[in-house]
Formats: sequence, structure tokens, C-alpha cells
Amino acid sequence: MKIRLIDVDNRLSIKYNKVEGIYNWGADNAYPSLVKSLTNSSVTAKQCVDINSKYIYGKGFEFAKENAPIINKKGLTINQLYRIVSREFSEQNNIFLHINYNALYEVISVDLISSEQVRIGSTDSTGYNGKFIVYDNWDKSKGKKIEKKDFKIIDRFNPNPAIIEKQVESAGGWSKYKGQILHINSDFSSTYSLSDIDSVLYDADSEYQASVFKNSGLRKGFFGAKLFVTKPFQDDYERNDFVNTINDLKGSDNSSGVLLLEANLESDNLAEHILIQNIDSNIDDKKFESTEQSTARNIRKAYGIPSILIDNSDNSIFGNSGELLVQAKFMHWENKQEERSIISDAFKAVFSKFHEPINPNNNWNIIPLVEPKKTTNE
Repeated sequence: MKIRLIDVDNRLSIKYNKVEGIYNWGADNAYPSLVKSLTNSSVTAKQCVDINSKYIYGKGFEFAKENAPIINKKGLTINQLYRIVSREFSEQNNIFLHINYNALYEVISVDLISSEQVRIGSTDSTGYNGKFIVYDNWDKSKGKKIEKKDFKIIDRFNPNPAIIEKQVESAGGWSKYKGQILHINSDFSSTYSLSDIDSVLYDADSEYQASVFKNSGLRKGFFGAKLFVTKPFQDDYERNDFVNTINDLKGSDNSSGVLLLEANLESDNLAEHILIQNIDSNIDDKKFESTEQSTARNIRKAYGIPSILIDNSDNSIFGNSGELLVQAKFMHWENKQEERSIISDAFKAVFSKFHEPINPNNNWNIIPLVEPKKTTNE
């Protein structure tokens, strides 16, 4: 999709949309799509999301490392779902879990719905948002018109059997009941949480645009081009024959361009019959180096990742058997404790109602990705 950047004050404007019956997510109601597009376009932002998702997931739930049951129609185990959720949370800071029940009010399936597809519905007189609207074209990437007939209206998560029963009756029976959605975000005081990339959207876009500019310069600029100055040709046949010969010599995939200038007059000087000159590239790496370094640094800081986990080109940091790297990994593991707690609490709330015992010991510990380096006293 085409990236559209919006003024800071309006980027996460959350206003009630009377026509659609939802709270818009951003001024153009496409904020999650903007976040995903810029994340995937920026090499630094994508790397930051990858790293943070790993430090949220760790090595999965301790209880589910063996013989974990299937928890949805996609055939996912609880740790597989947790891995997907960890990346979504790392990218969007929002999670929407879709929960389905059986007639005994037991949870029979849990799955993730992407942030791009979910919007919060209207509030009642008490300010309670009881509905979510799921739709696959909020960003209008599949068509310019919003089709309300394709909306899926799903109730907010509440495992109380009496509440579920009322929702089923309102839907017209179990066959028409669409289940519930549990919305988890990093800022519980906000309708939708900001992504970590929000403060550096322009830096992420700058990183992407720099790569586009350099690529265009290599493809369409003067990089590797040659200038040929020749004596006048006798006719078009001779001229075309010369051009075809040069094209055969240009190298694999026509990697270099040729500019041909034909002199107006003959010369007795043999050296002037044909002149070959290089045309310097119009790409100045030094112009980009400072910008690329500053944008990458800003993006990394926005995601709270120690520089050593991304930029490890300096061999000096690996002194003392990599002690600095080990400590940085452990520090980042500690920094992601809040995110892990938010997600594990949500999983505990949902899977405690699962139709079969999934965690009888109620152990929701996550296996650490890294352990603090042990020291011994000599």
C-alpha cells in the first residue's frame, strides 16, 4: 500500500465514526496498516520488531514445551499462538484474541485477529464498549468503499456464563454466535495504544526513501556509464552496427549504460576518432551515511533496544568473553518483563476456561531466552 504520513497531532486521532459505528484508529482509520507498512519498509524497524518479539516470547510457556494440545482450527498449539501474539504486540502494542465457546460455556478455540482488521464499536450510556467490528478493508487497500454488509460484529470478552447466554440469545442461537474478542494493549488508559514506531515514523520512512533513491540511482542514474565520442558515421547502418557492438560489450544484464555523441566533423587526429570516458556516479554515499546512522539510532531508541544487540560491528565490545553482550541480552530480557506479564495474564484469563485441562498446575512461567551469567568465587 502507498505510505501516507500524517501530522503528529492527527496521526492517532481517535474519533467516533457515526457512519460505520466505530472508533476510527487514526485520522484515516488506517493506523495499523501504516505501522505495518513502515515497519516492513525500514530495515532497522523490522529488526527491532524481530528482536523485541523474541525477547517477549523467550522460549515459550514452560508447561507447554511438550505434548501441548491444539487450541484452534488452524492447528496451533498454545506456544505457537504465543509466538504469533508476541510479534503482533511487538509491532502494534495491541492484541485482539478471538475466543469461541461451546454450549457448556467452555473455551474451545483461541486465535489472533490482526490489528488491521479490528475496530472498537460504539459505547453505551455507561461508556462501555461492548462490541468489536472485524473487517478486512479499513485501509481501503481492497477497494475505496467500506462495505458494512461485510462487517462481523463480535462481543467483548466476558467469560461469565450468564453474559455468554445473553450474547447467544441476541445473536439468534449458537449457530450464529461469533464468540468474543479480548483486546490487550500496552496502555490500558487508551482506546488504542501507540506503536513503538510512532515517534519515529518519519525516520523509518527516511530510511526507506534513502534505499529507494540509491536503488533508482543505480538503475537509472550514471553509475558505471560510459561516454563514447566518435567521428561522423557514413550512414544509419554503420551507426546501428556500432551501437549493437557496444551493447554486446556492456557486460552481463546490461549493467552499464552508454551515451553516444557523434562529432560534427572528421578529424585527422586518430585519437579523436573515438573517445571513451567514464561518467561518475551521481550517488554520494557520504550524503546518506550521517542520515542513515541517525535514523537507525532513533528507531532503535524508540524500541528501547541496546545498541549492542543490533550494531555489533565493533569487535572491541566482545572483550572479556562477550560479557557486555551477555549483560545487554539479560538487561533487555528484564526490560520486556512487563510485556510478557501483560500477555501471560491474558492467556491465563482465557485458557483457564479451556474445555480440557491445558495447564493444571497453573504454571504460566515463560522459559527465559537468556540467563544471567553465573559467577564463581575462587
